[in-house]
Amino acid sequence: REGIVPGPVMARRDGIPVLVVSGFLGSGKTSLVRHLLAEAQRAGERVAVISNEFGALGIDRALLGGTAGEPGGVPIRELEGGCVCCELTDDLVNTLEALRREVAPDRIAIETSGVALPYDVQLSLWRPPVSAWISDDLGVVVVNAEQLTEAHELGPTFEQQVTAADLLVLNQVDRVPEEALPGLEARLRG
Repeated sequence: REGIVPGPVMARRDGIPVLVVSGFLGSGKTSLVRHLLAEAQRAGERVAVISNEFGALGIDRALLGGTAGEPGGVPIRELEGGCVCCELTDDLVNTLEALRREVAPDRIAIETSGVALPYDVQLSLWRPPVSAWISDDLGVVVVNAEQLTEAHELGPTFEQQVTAADLLVLNQVDRVPEEALPGLEARLRG
């Protein structure tokens, strides 16, 4: 942000970093997580994924590469039937603990449902017992440029997602006119 002087750099805590990926349905969350998994695999890092589906039908396990027991598989846990930012917070904490014990990943990615609020998910990371071993957490919100261009009233959930993000990813920019991009970026910054 302009005019803000950064404070002292905080020392990274020992532990496992967690990335919370949020955004509306169709924004490209799963594609981003797949890309991050491919990069981690190239770097020799073991990443576990928690995928949250609001409804009962989850397809992310197949899209992300199966399970840890399969050749080339990724340790994936799906939390279904609710949202990890409210109804499933206890399930999220229990799942994080199970991944730490059973998989011992280098990193964890949490892909939320389209209606989740990343800040509320990140609050769960400060709850014991996970707060003792989670190092850094980062909230990334993926925004579909086409949805933003169509000027639909995206509502308070969208606003809360965007304002809570540590990082915004404007995705699917190839689906909008190039001259629209500066206006979309300005809208997100606003």
